[in-house]
Amino acid sequence: MLINVEMLTEGTDLPNVQTVFLTRPTTSTILMTQMIGRALRGQKAGGTEKAYVVSFIDKWEDKINWVNPAKLDARHTEPRGDDFSYNNNLTAKLISIEMIEEFARIMDESIDTTAIILPHFLKRIPLGIYRFSILEPSEEYEPKSITYSVLLYDDTEEAYGNFVIDLEVIFQGINLQEREILTVKELEYLLQTAKQIYFPDYQTLLGYRDEDVTNILRFYAQKQIPPEFLPFSEKRKCDLSIIAKYIYDNSLGGKALFEYIELLWNDGQTFWQILFNDKRYFMNQLNIEINKLAGIYQDVVISIPTVILDTVPIEKLTLYEIKERDIVEYRKIKNAVFVKHTDAKGFITCATSGVKSQMRGDFQIDHIKPMSQGGLTTIDNLQLLTRKAHVEKTRRENTKL
Repeated sequence: MLINVEMLTEGTDLPNVQTVFLTRPTTSTILMTQMIGRALRGQKAGGTEKAYVVSFIDKWEDKINWVNPAKLDARHTEPRGDDFSYNNNLTAKLISIEMIEEFARIMDESIDTTAIILPHFLKRIPLGIYRFSILEPSEEYEPKSITYSVLLYDDTEEAYGNFVIDLEVIFQGINLQEREILTVKELEYLLQTAKQIYFPDYQTLLGYRDEDVTNILRFYAQKQIPPEFLPFSEKRKCDLSIIAKYIYDNSLGGKALFEYIELLWNDGQTFWQILFNDKRYFMNQLNIEINKLAGIYQDVVISIPTVILDTVPIEKLTLYEIKERDIVEYRKIKNAVFVKHTDAKGFITCATSGVKSQMRGDFQIDHIKPMSQGGLTTIDNLQLLTRKAHVEKTRRENTKL
């Protein structure tokens, strides 16, 4: 019998080991593979025919987050078709917490909430959420699993998307070895690197928080995989400004207004009850949107978004319109374009300058034939340009005009 603490992991060869007792929690698939690998040499490598792996959890009721040894190959899973309804409802419930906190600030007369209520309502509804768990130290012996959510808005989705995909490259300078926890110095270095490359205008981004970026970095250090993304594909159904415009244009009031609001609130096909939880919050925000139309907020520029019908072919939409209509499809197109421009060594190449980089954050997607000239949003008409090359191309096109 051998007993060890963080010693017999990577590089240890004990082919005769048949049974492994796991007495520490871990969310790292790499560490879990190393630990159970002590007993998985097999007969061809001088090991045993059978292996026994036993996991110990002192307090099962606390639901300590372990990597399941039986699912080590399921590291990257795409949501099934029947998962989208669940994901949308889960995302909406998580958003509702943010909404309640927001309305609490709006109703606090001691706080200037102008910056909160002036933006278009739909801009404050996330496109989706990164959802993940991190093992946190606790006063007891075993660490506890804490779940975090990072909400992605329209103006942060691209930055977070590139940041998450580039995590492996970002961590190249960090020697984790068997560690799962970053030092304070390492975490601060990675945070500042991410802000410089992916969030240079973080001060003006809706919903950006250093804490969110830091937690994603901590998660990757433990798991070595990107966090799961839950898309909120039904975002377009949550635009209160359209409802407010209908009420305002039709001068609804009294009983007619009451009946209309009751119909909206109790409609099982909408997310209003999930998002707002309490009808008072729903009414409060609806009144704010109506007051915007009435001119109460003089600094607000009213802009009802154009409704893009689902019958419009997706290739005739801009990438921004595709993202607004279907975030999942947008991400598929974006990933396909990057795959097309990435070589076997993981280097991405600019289509015009030939500049190479391993980081997605260095590139922008561009239409080869502009949509103004009949170009479509298809993989063969999309290319990657560095930010500098994109600016130069735009300048040349504007000069021709």
